[in-house]
Amino acid sequence: MAQSKVVNLKELARELNVFTDAHIEKLKKATVAGVMSSIPKLVENSPVDTGLYASSWAFTKTEQGAIVGNTAPHAPIIEHGARPFTPPIKPLLEWAKRVLQDPSQPPNYSNEVWALARGVQKKIAEHGMKPRKVLENMIPQIIDSIREEYRRVR
Repeated sequence: MAQSKVVNLKELARELNVFTDAHIEKLKKATVAGVMSSIPKLVENSPVDTGLYASSWAFTKTEQGAIVGNTAPHAPIIEHGARPFTPPIKPLLEWAKRVLQDPSQPPNYSNEVWALARGVQKKIAEHGMKPRKVLENMIPQIIDSIREEYRRVR
């Protein structure tokens, strides 16, 4: 004789939702942990002049998972580059002074500081700035970290 079982579709739907909700929560936890564990590598891969960019990596836990980004004012240019433009000379003078370790003081910068700052200004005006893609290049490692964390929480 054949066996049959009555399935209550409402109960089945409730069970599937619980499974889905639990699965989603595990994925969220793995995402948060994976992104958080990747931040030290983002800092390590960051170009450093004053340290502002490297110290500006921010992590936010959201309802859907996590957001990571850099809040430094120049972060978009470091990540995506820039078309040719004429940058202001003052930040370039300050940068050139640091790079050359020049003892001259503003407004009386040395000729070497002025030459380097103007040379960089001219190059940016002609060629723009190449993207560094710090975050974009880390995406595969961040995804691997999320996968590792997901295996741990299962």
